[in-house]
Amino acid sequence: MEFLKRWHAHFIANSSRRWGIMIEERGDLTDVEKRLIEKSIATFQLGEYSEGKGLLRAAEIFARQVDNEELVKITRLFIAEEQNHAMLLQRFMAMNSIRPLKKHWADSVFRGLRKGVGFELSVTVLITAEIISLVYYKALSASTNSRQLQAICGKILSDETGHVEYESELLKYIRNKKPRLQKRVVEILHGILFSGTVIVVYHGHRKVLIAGGYDFNRFRQACWAEFSSCFYSKSPSQATVSACR
Repeated sequence: MEFLKRWHAHFIANSSRRWGIMIEERGDLTDVEKRLIEKSIATFQLGEYSEGKGLLRAAEIFARQVDNEELVKITRLFIAEEQNHAMLLQRFMAMNSIRPLKKHWADSVFRGLRKGVGFELSVTVLITAEIISLVYYKALSASTNSRQLQAICGKILSDETGHVEYESELLKYIRNKKPRLQKRVVEILHGILFSGTVIVVYHGHRKVLIAGGYDFNRFRQACWAEFSSCFYSKSPSQATVSACR
């Protein structure tokens, strides 16, 4: 797993990169924009935050199995980036008097799917959500005229692009070690999970997605383009359109 050295360096460099996001005392959403996005952004903010104990524990077990300590270091940095996303969204919500959520059924389902299932399945569930978030945050950024929100979405999109590139390379490495039939079954099941998640996210966030330029067909196509580029592209470093290309 020599590729992990490259990803460890990436996450270290990204942790010190400054984006110059200005958090003002007052929000810049209009009342109409606030009503449009408040439930949606609160749901995504809840999903971004996690202490990451389960993922870190799974990474530690897997790291011992493959004898690679960099995996644990990367996972810690990865979790820190996700927590930073949650913090940025929370501060933006506070500026604009948007109340955070303590619980949401979709978030509970995804956390349940990752609980105690091992490292590979945990990463599979994570990348499913993060690929879709690449499309969602583009829509969220375009759905209002808030410069603060656009800057935050830009930062999150930059980080999440790295996340899905890393996770897809990791999953492809793990899956390529499996017998061909088992690998194919895993890929089919992942596709089913992804399809269901796309439908759930669209129906839960359709107002923001439509305002950002995504009806259901465009949203579905954009999500599947990202998914395909992550798992069916032969040379991820050469493409220019999708996150994993």
